[in-house]
Amino acid sequence: METVAGLAISRGLVAGPAFIYRADSLPAVPELDIAPEGVEGELARFNSARAEARRQLTALIGQLKERGGGGETDVFANHLELFDDVLLVAAVERNIRERHVNAEAAVRRAMGEFREVFARMKDPYMRERARDLDDIERRILRVLTATEETTLSQIDRPVIIVADDLTPSETVTMPREFVLGFATDRGSTTSHVALLARALGIPAVVGLGDISMRVKTGDTILLDGTGGTVTISPDEAAIAEFERMMRRSRELYSQLSGGGAGFVGLKDGTPVTLRANVQPGVPLCGLATFGAEGIGLYRSEYLWLGEDNNPSEEKQTKAYAEAARVVAGLGHGARVIFRALDLGGDKLMSGNLIREVNPFLGNRSIRWLLTHRDVFRTQLRAFLRASAFGPSSVMYPMIATRDELRAANEELERAKAELAAEGVPFDASIKRGCMVEVPSAALAADQLAREVDFFSIGTNDLVQYTLAADRGNEQVAYLYQPAHPAVIRLVDMTVKAAKARDIPVAVCGESAADPVMAALWIGLGVTSLSMGASGIPVVRKVLRGLSSTDVAELADKVRAMCDDSSAADIYGFCRKFLLERVPDFEAFQT
Repeated sequence: METVAGLAISRGLVAGPAFIYRADSLPAVPELDIAPEGVEGELARFNSARAEARRQLTALIGQLKERGGGGETDVFANHLELFDDVLLVAAVERNIRERHVNAEAAVRRAMGEFREVFARMKDPYMRERARDLDDIERRILRVLTATEETTLSQIDRPVIIVADDLTPSETVTMPREFVLGFATDRGSTTSHVALLARALGIPAVVGLGDISMRVKTGDTILLDGTGGTVTISPDEAAIAEFERMMRRSRELYSQLSGGGAGFVGLKDGTPVTLRANVQPGVPLCGLATFGAEGIGLYRSEYLWLGEDNNPSEEKQTKAYAEAARVVAGLGHGARVIFRALDLGGDKLMSGNLIREVNPFLGNRSIRWLLTHRDVFRTQLRAFLRASAFGPSSVMYPMIATRDELRAANEELERAKAELAAEGVPFDASIKRGCMVEVPSAALAADQLAREVDFFSIGTNDLVQYTLAADRGNEQVAYLYQPAHPAVIRLVDMTVKAAKARDIPVAVCGESAADPVMAALWIGLGVTSLSMGASGIPVVRKVLRGLSSTDVAELADKVRAMCDDSSAADIYGFCRKFLLERVPDFEAFQT
């Protein structure tokens, strides 16, 4: 028996047989010298294989849609674009022409070069996009080498999938009714398997090192998606204890079902709204299941990733309208909050890529949009058009000054005027909000509050910019502390400014899904929390065990601690506070 620790990315406990998936089933690719007269033939082989691989993927998308795949097939949109990416195709062809190597070797070389570019990017999401390249490379090489594709479709019984990592196409084509959990060697909180696991509520642990080499198909494993561990070949005593934990977990989670409609927040009736964070390509069907009261953060940038060109207004409208329709069916008060394009610097794709020395402090997000107003106006038009299908709001990312906010609102008004002149229906009174994710926005929150209808605090970036610690850099990960006194003071300042103008304020960072931090944010005056949908039931359960008096007391004590306490001290105090007041709190906490 052996227990391996990794990164917990989706809550839950599950035991079952392992299914080992070896994605890289391709034979070693030989590098052959090609005579000058053979170059054109290799170019033809490559382009023929590329076209066939693209055709196969298009057929797969059609099959998924026929069986009700819906919006999840959007994850392949980037792949179809990558097959025709000018830079990528040119890199392969250049390797064939200049290095005189065979098509297989040229594909592997070019993909490796592009993967290195992604690996150097600071943003963790962008680093994960190297998996898209893996998918494309594998498909083209399978055609070139006439290798049979190994798929997860052969699974015909409940299993825990164990793999080095999983590509987008693998995660969306597997028979989900048989997937008990995921355990992977690699991965992060922004990987495709993480997004899918949280969206579907499937327990998952990633970053387990070499677990795919330690386990054989059929071996029993115990997966703890809450604690972030996987136990291999457990003995009878370990199995018995884990089964007891699972029974207890089922009993506890059965208390969490059906909490969406009519949920009033704290136990004394103080309202708290719990919404979900979503993005194109991840199923929206789970929102109602988890009791989400709308979408608090719609990450529109996923429509741009992998594309050379900006997505058209029609393509954007179609995606946004789907989300608006879903929230329209979630009940009274539910709405979708569309965040404007949050890309820039090293996070822009091919045609929009502008290299900067320090991209995280450069021309990104709202700054980039205000220097590319045609792109911004097109997106705002799409947001407005989607608002005709369900309650919607617009939110601007990375606002640092009031001038930026005013300029963004002016663009929104111009977009409204254009649509009105064209006779296109939209919500003329659509709510406007801004994200508070840089210190200047929190410090000037009283000014910004006069320009918007709501605030949404992005604690992921607020922590990063306040503590000058890149959240994707493992060497400074210890500084990523939402409970740091500086962060708490900035949140407190923002909430007070919002209250003075009588506008609501939400937290939409990962800290919202942590019951400890969620209780503190509510105590400070936050009125809404937004997180991965599967995290909502636990946060709801914890908040239901607290009164407005409880959370106010917690906030007051934490404010006093900020003068002479560390982040660890504050977090530990908050956790102890909840342990004393919320039944079964320890069983629910991540």
